Amino acid sequence: MVLSGALCFRMKDSALKVLYLHENQLLAGGLHAGKIIKGEEISVVPNRWLDARLSPVILGIQGGSKCLSCGTEQEPTLKLEPVNIMELYFGAKESKNFTFYRRDMGLTSRFESAAYPGWFLCTMPEADQPVQLTQLQEDTGSDAPITDFYFQQCD
Repeated sequence: MVLSGALCFRMKDSALKVLYLHENQLLAGGLHAGKIIKGEEISVVPNRWLDARLSPVILGIQGGSKCLSCGTEQEPTLKLEPVNIMELYFGAKESKNFTFYRRDMGLTSRFESAAYPGWFLCTMPEADQPVQLTQLQEDTGSDAPITDFYFQQCD
């Protein structure tokens, strides 16, 4: 099946912080200036060039006009790039730096970088911090990055 448009999801980390855009940066929080934040609609398409059994997805915001990328440097750096999600979906290359393998963990999911195996999307325990990438640690203290997300289709 070929999609005609991206699917819409909302994401919260396991501490129930929503993802939202502020000054061209994706942050995780709940209140901003005393107002409850609804959270960003996340545009999602599968990456058709990678193994479907690994659930490869491309994540975008602002109607899919910007996509999350891990970059192409030695170490991954999460950033928003101004590229249309449907161009990546229909494109002729694998776009690994824009792709995350969705790993279901029961009620939550983890998102592992396809370009940088072992690196996962994460939020910090403190509110209003940037969404970033981390390697999973054995120590899961209270200040450890949060890698589990609730990933629910929009109403």
